[in-house]
Amino acid sequence: MTEDLGPDPLAPWEREITDAHDAARHVEGEQCRGSVALIDEPARLRGAAEIKLGRAVSLEREVETRPYQLDAGREKAAAEKRDWQRLGHSELPDGHGSVDLKVQIGLYGRSAHGGEVISYDPHGVHNTHLDGLAHIGADGGWHGGIPASASETDEDTMVNWARHGVATRGVLLDVAAARGVDWIPAEQPVTGADLDAALAATGVTLEPGDALILYQGRDRYEAAGHVYPSGAAAVRRPGIGEDGARWIAAKDPGLVLWDFHDARDNPGGRLEVHGLIYSIGLALVDNCLLGPAAATLKSAGVSTGLLVAAPTAVHRSTGVLVNPILLY
Repeated sequence: MTEDLGPDPLAPWEREITDAHDAARHVEGEQCRGSVALIDEPARLRGAAEIKLGRAVSLEREVETRPYQLDAGREKAAAEKRDWQRLGHSELPDGHGSVDLKVQIGLYGRSAHGGEVISYDPHGVHNTHLDGLAHIGADGGWHGGIPASASETDEDTMVNWARHGVATRGVLLDVAAARGVDWIPAEQPVTGADLDAALAATGVTLEPGDALILYQGRDRYEAAGHVYPSGAAAVRRPGIGEDGARWIAAKDPGLVLWDFHDARDNPGGRLEVHGLIYSIGLALVDNCLLGPAAATLKSAGVSTGLLVAAPTAVHRSTGVLVNPILLY
């Protein structure tokens, strides 16, 4: 009797693109680098050619470790949980970034020495991080036929990506502006038509290996007092739905950077864009701070630059904090 492992975590369309990717891109005996493999010399040269003003903008949200700010964050989180419970939700948003920093200061006469020990959860909806291929899987394994058990010993996505070099042309799509809204509402997930409109506004033709930078207005959403929930919470939230995920997969990006995540608006609660980590090996940078970058690029009259999102080469890591830099 075959063991019942429950429902398929992938929708039929995701199965189709998974099979197509496997047939076209996988080489027997070689570990697939996923979408990062599309970042080749021409992709890097396209990015370098976009540096016209010699300026740079960071796409990272600050990693909060200051004690007084963390205390304030804990108080806010407690209030948010009470609000969610009052609304009848049993699942709650996750904490405000799981980062533990212990600073160690030594004073030796007139000399001083500073050190630290840091631990963090590289996922969630707060800190800017690069998901590894061992973050989302199916059929008992990760993208490229790597068994999940390999993460206990030698699954080395981050080492492979670090050695390859994650630097390519970045194209910023202001999806909120294309919609004519301050932020994407939860009731209307981002579609392929929205992404087409945002791309058309840039006048850029995407090429395989480019970095897609998708601004959906999260900074304005949170400034207005809204809480962006974890993908583990069984609630609809602003972000990209199935139609938008299909659009992304069809463009063959080298990586995707975004502020809002998956809309989580389907009956099964699947995270369609995150599912592309397994289906096509998508390199995905979550929780980017994109409002300032969108405004900066708009004032400069550009939508592109050289995007550098170099991960730390940590063996067995499922994800790392990262500071993406866009040079233009």
